[in-house]
Amino acid sequence: MSGADAPGPPEASLRAGPQGEHSDVPEEADRRLRSPAFSSGLSVPDFAACLHMGMRPVGLVQGFCVMRWSWYASSSALYGTSRYQGMGNVLSSYACPHGYMSSDHRSWGQNFEQPQMTAAWRQGYMSAYQRMLEEAAEVGAHGVVGVVDTTSQLIDASIQEFHLLGTAVVVDGAPTPQTPWTTYLAGQRLAKLIEAGFMPVNVVAANVSVRVWEVCVTETLLRGTTDMYGMVRQGDEVVQLSEAQMQARRVARDHIRQVLGHDALHGARMQVGERELGEGDREVSCTLRGTRVHQFKDAASLAAPVPTVRLS
Repeated sequence: MSGADAPGPPEASLRAGPQGEHSDVPEEADRRLRSPAFSSGLSVPDFAACLHMGMRPVGLVQGFCVMRWSWYASSSALYGTSRYQGMGNVLSSYACPHGYMSSDHRSWGQNFEQPQMTAAWRQGYMSAYQRMLEEAAEVGAHGVVGVVDTTSQLIDASIQEFHLLGTAVVVDGAPTPQTPWTTYLAGQRLAKLIEAGFMPVNVVAANVSVRVWEVCVTETLLRGTTDMYGMVRQGDEVVQLSEAQMQARRVARDHIRQVLGHDALHGARMQVGERELGEGDREVSCTLRGTRVHQFKDAASLAAPVPTVRLS
């Protein structure tokens, strides 16, 4: 086949971005973004508040990423410290109070962070986030407000979808930034934040997975039973699981602090989940989200809220 007859690259790869570079935005999204009509995910009050601040909504932008998700398999035959070296960062260890019982007795337990799960979650989240920014850049947006991000299981527990959605806005008369800023906030909440002297930089999120290998005491308490030696009683605290919950929250907060630098986190939301992966094997996960904000002026007294709807 001659060079003249060879098929060219797909149409999506030929579209130029705002600075003339090739765009990776899919053809369907490109048609939606270039339509003379605009879309918005804002409520009526939030839409009116954006207009009052000089932010003109220009389009609904979004990004997706689908990731393969899996956990290490476990069974009672695998228990032994030598088999799990290097699988995670050990946060705490627990010893059996009974002494030697049998070869299958849970004579030790550990809580450890799984950095491979944290890295995989961040890869999926940031891939969806960057694709949302690509759509925002297509319409020349200065920022994306009212961001909503969700993660959900597709097909089975091994496939996870990341989805970020927001409304791109333009500040008329202002130079277009190289990278649009993003925020979970919109409407009066965003207006009050700016009036207080803070400007959103970007949305930030961190997910932490803490694996719990149960020691015998934890296993007995979670089963709702007692042991014959009287060392485990009804009403005792499940210390290992309590500490795993606190560790997941603390490590997620530490990851966010590394991203913030000298900025602050506004509107923090924490979501914690727990799942049993096998007998004596469970995971505690924590996701912390918020808007990174930078202070650009000293705080001043705030004006009264501006009504968006009047009854008379």
